[in-house]
Amino acid sequence: MKKIYNLFNLLLISSLIISCNSTSEKQETKSLKTQKKSKKTIQEKADATRERLLYDFNMQKNPVTGVIPKKEKEKEFENALIEKQRNLAFKTATNVYVSRGPSNLGGRTRSLKVDLSDATGQTMLAGGVSSGVFRTTNGGDSWTKVSPFDEIHNVTTIAQDPRSGFQNIWYYGTGEYSGNSASIQESYLGYGVWKSTDSGLTWQQITETASGSFESFDNFFDFIIDIEVHPITGELFVGTAGKIYRLTVSGAVVELEMESNRIGWTDLEITSTGRVFATIDGSAAFDKGVWTSISGSGSWVKINPPLSDWDPSSRITLAVAPSNEDILYVLYNNGESNNSTNRVPEADLWQLDFSSNTWTNYSSKLPDEPGADSDGNDPFSIQGGYDLVISVKPDNSNFVVIGGTNVYKIADITQDAMFSRIGGYRGPGTYALYNEGGVNHHPDIHGLEWGTVDMNVLYTGTDGGVHKTNDINSTFTIWQNLNNNYLTYQYYHVNMVNEAGNDFIIGGAQDNGTTTGGINSGNLNNSSMSDYFGGDGAAVAVAKMIVGFSLDGYVVYASTQNGRILRGNKDQLTADIRPVESYDVADNPEYYPSQFVTYFHMDQDNPLTLYYASNHRILRTNNGETVDNDSWELVGGLPFSERVTTFETSRGTYNASSSYLLIGGRGGNVYRLDDPQNVTDLSSIKKITPSVVPTSTVDANEGQYTSDIAVHPTNPDIVMVTYASYGSDIKNIFITSNATSNTPTWKEVERNLSAHSVRAAAITVVNNKTIYFVGTARGLYQSDDPVTKDWSVEGGTIMGIPVISGLVYRSSDNILLVGTHGNGMFETNLNSSLSIDDNNISRISLAMYPNPVQLKLRFATNDFKINDTTKFSVYDIKGKEVINGKLKNKSIDVSSLSRGVYIVKLNHENIFISRKFVKN
Repeated sequence: MKKIYNLFNLLLISSLIISCNSTSEKQETKSLKTQKKSKKTIQEKADATRERLLYDFNMQKNPVTGVIPKKEKEKEFENALIEKQRNLAFKTATNVYVSRGPSNLGGRTRSLKVDLSDATGQTMLAGGVSSGVFRTTNGGDSWTKVSPFDEIHNVTTIAQDPRSGFQNIWYYGTGEYSGNSASIQESYLGYGVWKSTDSGLTWQQITETASGSFESFDNFFDFIIDIEVHPITGELFVGTAGKIYRLTVSGAVVELEMESNRIGWTDLEITSTGRVFATIDGSAAFDKGVWTSISGSGSWVKINPPLSDWDPSSRITLAVAPSNEDILYVLYNNGESNNSTNRVPEADLWQLDFSSNTWTNYSSKLPDEPGADSDGNDPFSIQGGYDLVISVKPDNSNFVVIGGTNVYKIADITQDAMFSRIGGYRGPGTYALYNEGGVNHHPDIHGLEWGTVDMNVLYTGTDGGVHKTNDINSTFTIWQNLNNNYLTYQYYHVNMVNEAGNDFIIGGAQDNGTTTGGINSGNLNNSSMSDYFGGDGAAVAVAKMIVGFSLDGYVVYASTQNGRILRGNKDQLTADIRPVESYDVADNPEYYPSQFVTYFHMDQDNPLTLYYASNHRILRTNNGETVDNDSWELVGGLPFSERVTTFETSRGTYNASSSYLLIGGRGGNVYRLDDPQNVTDLSSIKKITPSVVPTSTVDANEGQYTSDIAVHPTNPDIVMVTYASYGSDIKNIFITSNATSNTPTWKEVERNLSAHSVRAAAITVVNNKTIYFVGTARGLYQSDDPVTKDWSVEGGTIMGIPVISGLVYRSSDNILLVGTHGNGMFETNLNSSLSIDDNNISRISLAMYPNPVQLKLRFATNDFKINDTTKFSVYDIKGKEVINGKLKNKSIDVSSLSRGVYIVKLNHENIFISRKFVKN
């Protein structure tokens, strides 16, 4: 393999800038009645992508060096694995986590494949960009995550070995080149290629594709765009961000087949005879275009048409017609913009007949629908190549399907005038979702896959997950939603109603707006959710209505990026209430814009009060149910213009003499504002920052990044503060027991989490015992005394170790809601009867294996005797006993159980111990 030069990072940054128009504001499913939403312009998309990259970067960087130290991120990942394994083998499980979904909605899916070895066509694999690989054996009625819970989740491409006798072999590639906050060089990159030899059930990394570090761009396998398996040799071809590689069947030998003079998009197609087609990004001056090799092993020839109107500017995608492999389609980014005055399609389409070396330009047939045009929708939009895909019907070389923001088909490209819309947005002049037949399809198309049994079946992978149509020939295309337990949502913020027993939850998600869940929200069960509002979701809140009137009794707050906050009832938003002071008005210095990920906080115990962050300024309302754009109160700005990153309020009924607001800043400072409902300015604000936290006297926004603050539910003096910054010299978790004093005393308590970026915090009370929780970039942890005891990982076999983006605790019934950036939401009842009793076995070491299990669950311990007289009971996740009996050969036969999460309790001579396990 050729050496990778130090030019890497420079090339990557420049490439990201070129492609940073790849992110768009998404659909609006329940729109304001009086306000129409528009798509972003190309410049706005570029700005949004830069803001998202900077948001993640600033959160994680070392405030002293200004960079994200890769060694610390590696250590964080390794520590998380150690803690997870330690808990699985020896730690008493204390909390049972259940998924809150969304079990009926899907997140960004770049790749999906139907299993060639399944004669029924019901087995598929699909990959979520921040979520992992999921597998279904029933056509999408349910999905199971099969990629390792404790590994990189950024799946971008999936391939199966098509050779007879080898179709049990699968591969997936990681690292999204463009479109995710994961794209920045020091953020959540990929980690090479993974291989399965048991039809996708278990996976191992191909070590030759591993990076030098887990999360630093030092290897082209950090960004994998496409993988294809050679149908003759079984070799794997890998298209990365600028290079094409060939891996031998064993994976032991990696050959560089092609490389570009710059980082950019690539694509691959291989015919059944073994001819390989590949593309190099149109931004590459000399190498751009389409290449072919008769075997893929050397002898590459450029085959671009010798025509002046062939001019790709960036991404180039390919599709070979399966029924006539001499026909190759090429769809590429032409550098145009449908946001311009002269609206034109953003791509060109060509066909090559390889047998006669004849190129035909079909660009005039690309969609430009009659009626009103709309930015990012019509004419054909590809958002800078963020979504660009093409496929050919297996039994008809003239039947072509293309995807950009929307999905389109043309039944006969030689005769029909233009592609017709079959999914994405409903029409050229609206951003409502396509819903012919009553089921919503989703815009931003990344994957197209045909049925293997019925060639009229088409599947799509989009920013809204996986969908299927049974008849692509139908005049009106009707889609089925296959997002059943396909847990792929990326939440920034989550929240719930502060009422015991109420299951109404809400979340703001990247790409997928705001969702509401729970039976109290009107959903069928507590894991299904509703699309509530579009855009890129941000801060959210929900409460029972107090002074106003609503038929459903709820007031809901949602937000989208860059400052927009809205209010509504359970079913829809009805008012835009963004403070007028938060608009970016250049000629008015009294107006300040908001954060990229809009942030506000509702006082959970006094829900009429909301605090809104407009960069360094704080606005307040004590009349959340009726506030409008003009009636917010500007309280003031933080010292030295430090930007607000988090709020937290003291708990309980408001008391002017004792209630307070805690404020965390991007520069590491923590402030306390007493009587926050009534103060008219910030003259009384008190700086209570832990003394060891590095803050800057030059730039108030260049210190340590305050990620969250938690307040004890009954003792306002107990507070925990967390920071997201990396660095061996950085401390990220602090607690105090005198928060109401003028100079609180802080204790640093990160202990075994010293390498972690800590994102969320909660303080809970269970059976009169205080338990602290922290969410990190590598999982959820708890400790009942972090001053003297290490943190232990939570939910390892259910949640894995994803990015924990939010924790919300409800003390009235001890519910802890967990938001993740990639696998949706989870919940635990800290009072669960399935919790472990501490009275006599809190430190017993018991190994239970295998876990997950299919047939027999086995046990081993040196701490106490277990034998055939040891009793057991197995409970499902709802607490119902499903089997009981006595151990047999220190094992339990669980083969009759349905797939799911269970708790087993052992009882040997009144010594009790419990463990959680997963039945596959």
